[in-house]
Amino acid sequence: MKRKTQVVATALLALGGIYVLTDAFDLTPGLITTRPVGDTAQEYPSIEPVQPANISLPSLDEEAPVPSTESVSGAITEFAEDSRLEGEPSVQVIDTLTGEALGGLNEAEPRVPASNEKLLTSVAALETLGPDATMDTTAMLADGTLYLVGGGDVLLSAGAGDDSAVTGHAGLGDLADQAAEALAEQGTSTVDLAVDTSLFSGPRYHPDVEGADTAYVMAMSPIAIDRGRSDSGYSSDPEGDATQAFASALEGHGISVNIVDPATAPEGSAEVGRIHSASVRVWVDQMLTDSDNSLAEVLGHLVGIKHGEAGDFEGGAKATAEILTSLDYPMEGVTISDNSGLSISNRLTTDLQVGILDNAYSCDGCNLEAIASGLPVAGLNGTLGDRLAEDDLGGVIRGKTGTLIQAVSLSGYLYTDSGRLLTFSVLVDDIEEGHAPGTRQVIDDFLSSLTDL
Repeated sequence: MKRKTQVVATALLALGGIYVLTDAFDLTPGLITTRPVGDTAQEYPSIEPVQPANISLPSLDEEAPVPSTESVSGAITEFAEDSRLEGEPSVQVIDTLTGEALGGLNEAEPRVPASNEKLLTSVAALETLGPDATMDTTAMLADGTLYLVGGGDVLLSAGAGDDSAVTGHAGLGDLADQAAEALAEQGTSTVDLAVDTSLFSGPRYHPDVEGADTAYVMAMSPIAIDRGRSDSGYSSDPEGDATQAFASALEGHGISVNIVDPATAPEGSAEVGRIHSASVRVWVDQMLTDSDNSLAEVLGHLVGIKHGEAGDFEGGAKATAEILTSLDYPMEGVTISDNSGLSISNRLTTDLQVGILDNAYSCDGCNLEAIASGLPVAGLNGTLGDRLAEDDLGGVIRGKTGTLIQAVSLSGYLYTDSGRLLTFSVLVDDIEEGHAPGTRQVIDDFLSSLTDL
């Protein structure tokens, strides 16, 4: 991919003493700008002000000196020898503008990646589904039965949709409006209602995700209201909840509804309503920022289907591996078991992670441009909102986090004090239970030392 020759410095807007990192949603140039400014073709979420914590404003200087390999290698050695470090580490650092390797440790050694897995899911979704694709929910009518057909949108609203939102972009209330109008035109006031979840197959949870781990992801379904989330966690029947909400909305139009067992809409069913989710690139943005396991697994299932595999965990994982292989990413030693990173069977390398980040940065007009804007920003948003804000590091580091009991990871971009931009990946696994938080702090200290170079 063609490497960019210019990067625009971070833009932080001061509003009444509160900073808003608009680049987190790619609305203005920022830490990593990878799409044309002023691109309004796709919707993005509204921006909520974020209270900064020692936020500094990095200044990009393309003429800034590249840190020496000796200094970077020295920092990596100190990291690996830190007495606080638990587990087995892999590290890789390159100069972002040139792609020059500056230092590494066990770069090709496969590690449990935790949520760094979502970088692979992002590539697969953007390249296979396409950045502009949407997940559509439809209402189909056949022989007096109305079918609520799930098309993968698990961010539905129970009522009206909101075009400016990601969650709730499409609303079941709007779908009911369309369906009720069509039923009225036919003189129909009573229907049986069945939900069609046939798009997805296989288990509701990945085999590695059981017990308490199910609290971190929804039960897989191609239809749900806000991922089936509630104050008490995730619903065990997200499609049932969506069906009930749709039925209530229809009843508000005077339609008598009898909910029947789930069923597949028969061939030849008439479409009487359709609503659209936010685009894939917006989903990828939110998935990366919040490290959303549910969105990751749903995208994985959809990628599997698009690639000709089953709409299940195995199909998504197989398709993702084949897609990255076809794109010439370094896949030796890589094992993909799920698309969220919750599975402890996943194995990735820093070679792969840096390759993805390098392509996301350097490409011009390619599908991967949605990745960099979704990465959380230190001290400002997402899973880095409360990390790396001390010592003037807020806003200086942007990356994808990952944490399991036995694995911690962080891969992304950072500015040196002189204004040079570096790409990095750190994966640590085989961590003794209870030591993941301490290992995460050692990683943060290492990245801090890189900014000093």
